[in-house]
Amino acid sequence: MAPEILYGVGALVLLAVLIWAVMRGRLKSKQAEAISEEATREEYEQPERYDEARKDELEEQAKAAEERKREQS
Repeated sequence: MAPEILYGVGALVLLAVLIWAVMRGRLKSKQAEAISEEATREEYEQPERYDEARKDELEEQAKAAEERKREQS
């Protein structure tokens, strides 16, 4: 009987994690996604020019966009 209970608990935990992951993806704003894409593109195209200051600037912009999205929801 114990293995059946573990399977049920495992399935519920998996379901909870999947729901959390889907909701987290939906909460990301389009602006934050665009900023993230821009940062990735810059880093791969010109790695010598992409320094920590630019990385920090883009991260702050993405975080601000996320906060604005949460406030609107």
